[in-house]
Amino acid sequence: MFKNKDYSESFRVPRYRELVRRFCGVREDGSLKYWVKGKRVKEQLVNCIWSEQLFKSDKLYTVDGLRIEIISSGIWNLEEGPDFKDAEILLEGRGVVKGDVEIHVCSGDWARHGHSKQKEYENVCLHVFMWNDRKDKYITIKNHRIPQLQLYDYLKYELDKLVDMIDIENYPHTGSANAGPCQKRLNIVSHDDKWIGQFLDYAGDERILIKADRIEKQLKSRTFEQTLYEALLESLGYKNNKEQFKCLGTLVTINEIRRLIPSDVSLNERSRKIQALLFGISGLLPSQRSRYKSAKDKHTLEYIADIERLWSEIRKDIKKKPMDGESWSFKYSRPGNYPTRRIAAISRLLAENYETGIFRTLITSFEKTDNIKRDIDKIKTNIKNTESLFLELYDSHWSHYYTFGGSRSKEKGRLIGKERANVIFINIIIPVLLAYARKREDSVLEGKLFKAYKLHSKVSPNNITRFMSYRILGKDSLEGRVVNSARRQQGLLQIFKDFCESDDIACEKCVLLRSINSIV
Repeated sequence: MFKNKDYSESFRVPRYRELVRRFCGVREDGSLKYWVKGKRVKEQLVNCIWSEQLFKSDKLYTVDGLRIEIISSGIWNLEEGPDFKDAEILLEGRGVVKGDVEIHVCSGDWARHGHSKQKEYENVCLHVFMWNDRKDKYITIKNHRIPQLQLYDYLKYELDKLVDMIDIENYPHTGSANAGPCQKRLNIVSHDDKWIGQFLDYAGDERILIKADRIEKQLKSRTFEQTLYEALLESLGYKNNKEQFKCLGTLVTINEIRRLIPSDVSLNERSRKIQALLFGISGLLPSQRSRYKSAKDKHTLEYIADIERLWSEIRKDIKKKPMDGESWSFKYSRPGNYPTRRIAAISRLLAENYETGIFRTLITSFEKTDNIKRDIDKIKTNIKNTESLFLELYDSHWSHYYTFGGSRSKEKGRLIGKERANVIFINIIIPVLLAYARKREDSVLEGKLFKAYKLHSKVSPNNITRFMSYRILGKDSLEGRVVNSARRQQGLLQIFKDFCESDDIACEKCVLLRSINSIV
């Protein structure tokens, strides 16, 4: 078991990293990418690239030279069998072909996994992979030739950029949720939840430290305010519009907003001018994008007329070309997550914190609690005050609408909900302010951040945290017996990223399993 003196009570004690060095080793660059044989890219990443069609689809050719067009990538399969069901492709010489799609990192994985002998794969119409290590032009099953597509030749972005772009946590995880060796060993060595809880805390701290390190690198070319602004935009984009929001943040910087938007106007007018600027540059105005329903009600018609007028005035002072409005995705998103609603949210947030800036407002929020005597009350107030900056965002128009031309909601809704505010606090606010505290050598602020992170309640689970809870703790973990905080959820995500996500790292190499074995 861990000794009490080893238990981390600060971000400055990277206990998880020490365990990895002890049991697994790290690369020369110090990152948690382990020295193992095999591929750097994971199959789950290739699944995400296929699902989002992040490749140049206009000139695709199979390995054997046939022209191919992807009509539908299919439905992500969470059961046994091919990765995507009911896909539809247009294949030269064969016309429209319907069937399943199997995804691999390397073409040879088809044979290594024995799919040619498995009945579930007889309906596969296309084999997709990143690299063709076997150099086979096609594969066969039941004497049927199945065409192959090597994605690496057609990627829209460099592979390193795709790795950074794609947040695998937001995608389905198809791995088995059966008990792993770690769970079986835990049942043997201990019935006490304290040990595994502490380990998850360590891993959760590591995840925040990695995020803070990434922020520190960005600060070499950006201010804290700009870094925070870009991170907030990216978070509001989710998986469907993450890259689009990142682009918007670089096209319309904080300095550009301050240059173009006057400070001596009312809050509502300032908010609307920022909306006009962001909508205009994003290409999402009705005059720029053809996919909206025609507006009919009086409120929307008046709003559209006003926002288009403001944009026509602002664009005279802008040299940058607007984004392609058709590149934004409204598909597979709940209305509250539509990019139009999210742009309205960031516009309001910027307007309400225009004079001080969002970053300085957050710092002040933590400083205001210094006069509270009870430590736990101070921490809870820090969390409440910070998240309220996002939870109390309303707009006279967008609190009742989700898109241009949509129907009006009678109830006045928040622009950002509780779930997203929680995620922003954990994944953005804590790392950004931690990077600031480190740079200023402000141990008091760092201590506040650590305590807030430590005591923050669980956020909504995602595919990965559910999978890892089953994998490590068993199905009764849903009761929250061990994974009872956001910190421990982050720990599950870190262990998954370092070990369970990988196709080429065996469980025997996992720091969790090795740590368990060390205490026997």
